[in-house]
Amino acid sequence: MSRQLGNCLLCHRMPIPEERFQGNIGPDLSGVATRLSEGQSRLRIVDSSRLNPATIMPLYYRVEGLQRVMAAYRDKPVLTAEQIEDAVAFLLTLRQ
Repeated sequence: MSRQLGNCLLCHRMPIPEERFQGNIGPDLSGVATRLSEGQSRLRIVDSSRLNPATIMPLYYRVEGLQRVMAAYRDKPVLTAEQIEDAVAFLLTLRQ
């Protein structure tokens, strides 16, 4: 949920009423655990372009084959593997 790290709330709405200014560009993540498996959630975070090549969702872990990446960020994922797993674990709690 960190607005400094992955910033999911920029594009997605979640069942977190205390968080203001939630996005509506991406799908609402309320009840996402009833729609997607753990692996499906992980794939969407790691590299959503494998499911939709035209996606605007950032590739939070993939680093190869990217273009127009600033030198300071080249070959560095946005989120670490541990952070990806934390995000997946959180999404699995969103059942309503």
